[in-house]
Parts: sequence; C-alpha cells; structure tokens
Amino acid sequence: MNTHDELFLWHALHRLEATYWYDVDFNEGRTAHEFFTPDGVKIVGHNRFGGREEIRAFYEWRARQNGAKAVRQLGISGVKAVRHLITNLYVASSSERYATVLGIVIFHGGLTYPSKRQSNPPMMVADLINECVLNKDNVWRFKSHTLRPVFMSKVTPQEMLIDPNFLKHM
Repeated sequence: MNTHDELFLWHALHRLEATYWYDVDFNEGRTAHEFFTPDGVKIVGHNRFGGREEIRAFYEWRARQNGAKAVRQLGISGVKAVRHLITNLYVASSSERYATVLGIVIFHGGLTYPSKRQSNPPMMVADLINECVLNKDNVWRFKSHTLRPVFMSKVTPQEMLIDPNFLKHM
C-alpha cells in the first residue's frame, strides 16, 4: 500500500470513529447502532452488546439514564454531559475490505458549563481495538468495537454499569 492509500484508509477509519462518538456525545447515540455490521459487537470492559438491536437498546437505555440518576452519581445538580476523546489512532493491519484499528478513548463527564466550574479526572481511559469491514456499498462499519479500560475514576461509565442481559428483557 502506498502512502496516499494509507492516508486515505486512515482518514476513512478516523472519520468512522469520530462520527460514531459525535453521535454518542451529541445525539445520545440514536444512530450509533448503524455504525456496526448487522452482527457487530460493542465491548466495554466485561460488557458485550451483540448485534445492532442490542446496541440500539443499550443507547436508548443510556439516554434515559442521563437524567437525574446520572447527576446524583456525580453528587452534583445540573445538566450532565459526557465527551469521548479519541487519539493515537493507528491502522495496525488491513486488506482490501478489512482493517484493525488501535487507539485510545478518553471519557470525560460532568456538568455542562457554566453550571459549575469543575476539574474532574477522566472517567476512563481505554485502549480501543476495532475490527472494521468495508461493506458492499463501500461504507466502513465496525465488526467489533472494543474498549479495554486502562484507568478508571470513581465514577463508572454507563457502558460498564449495565448488565447487557438486562437489555434482552426490555
């Protein structure tokens, strides 16, 4: 693969990752399941969400939790927000329609400005391991999207609070 093709591939996979987290942070993950193949898997720590329907159900549950309960967990009052920062994306291997992407995701959460000035450590810093496939329409999707926690604060991200089996009964 020449330098131009490597740059093009990296940009396409970075855009997939950035657009996914933009949907999660600014659209409550309403379309997050669409970034996955139909049998795609989202893994956070020990939690595994398999298939688009289970991923969609998780984000619907997560959106409902972003109210008073989540704010109480932080011990504060106001509007809570979470931001996912991605960095160090690296295409570890690739073929014509498949790529493995490694990187780092940093979760920040707290009250939106100017409710209360605060300086909280990240909720979590996680290694990112993605298996991506290029579908027949030439759109990259996640076959698997794995976050392996490295550092955790006292506040646990919602992805790790829920029992994925709970979603199957909703």
